[in-house]
Amino acid sequence: MGLGVTFVSGLRRSGKSALISLMVRELWSTQPHYIRMVRTGGDKLQPKSVARPAEDCGVASARWLEYDSERVFEILPEALTAIHRRDRYGSVVIEADADPNLRYAYPYDHRVLVMPMPESIGDIFREPGQAAHELRRVLDDTAAFASEIFGLFAHNGDEDREPSEARPDFSATQMRGFLYSPLGDELATRIQLQPEYHGLVETDVIIVNPSVGAATVETPVCLRRIERLLERVHGVTGRRGELFVCDPANPTGRVEKKLLKALEPMCVGGK
Repeated sequence: MGLGVTFVSGLRRSGKSALISLMVRELWSTQPHYIRMVRTGGDKLQPKSVARPAEDCGVASARWLEYDSERVFEILPEALTAIHRRDRYGSVVIEADADPNLRYAYPYDHRVLVMPMPESIGDIFREPGQAAHELRRVLDDTAAFASEIFGLFAHNGDEDREPSEARPDFSATQMRGFLYSPLGDELATRIQLQPEYHGLVETDVIIVNPSVGAATVETPVCLRRIERLLERVHGVTGRRGELFVCDPANPTGRVEKKLLKALEPMCVGGK
C-alpha cells in the first residue's frame, strides 16, 4: 500500500491530540487523513468535529473507527484501503488509547507513544510477583498454542508419541542468546512492562508529558529504567526510540526543535 501511516497511542488524556495538532500545524505539508480508534463498548463518545471536520482543521478527512479485539485486524486495514483508493500516496495519522491489541493490527510505518509523567515505577514496570505470574501465563499460552496449532500434546494420552528426548539445561551463554533474540525480547517485554506500555520498546518517539501526572521521588528512577530498556532493545534490534520530556501542547526551546526533527520523517506521504 502506498500510504504513509503513523500510529500515535497512549493512555487517555495524556496529550495525544495535542501532539497530533502540533504535527499537523508544524510538519505536514499536505493534509493527512485522521483516524480515531475506539474500542467498542467503551465510554468515549464521538465528538461532532470528528464526524464532520471543518475545512480549515488541517486534515484531509477524519474518521471515528470502533473496533473489537477479534476484528481489529480486519477493520483497520479496510479503513486504510478505503483511504488509499481516494488518496494513493497519502498520509494517515491514527490516534488510539493504550491497547496491546493494536500493536500488530497493521504494519505501521511509524509509532509514537505519549504517556503521563510516571509517579511510581509500578506505573510502567511490573512488580516481581506480577512478573512471575505473567511468565507463567506466557508459558501456558505457549503450550496452548502449540497444542492447538501443531497438535504436540494429546488430549487423552493414548496416542502414540515419540519418547521425549533428554536435553541438557541451557548454559548461561545459551540463555543469554535466547533472551537477546526477538522472541526472548518479546517475552521480556511482556513480563517486565504493564500491558499499557507493551508497545514502548518498538516506538520511534516516546513523549513523557509533565503536565499530566505528578513527579515524585520515583519518577527519575523510572525514567532511567526506561532509558536502560531502550538501550537493551537497541542492542538487540539496532533500533532505539527517542525519549522526550515535554508538554506536546506547549513545547519550547531546544526540546521543541529536537522533537520536531524526530517527528518530521513521520509527516510525509507514502511511496
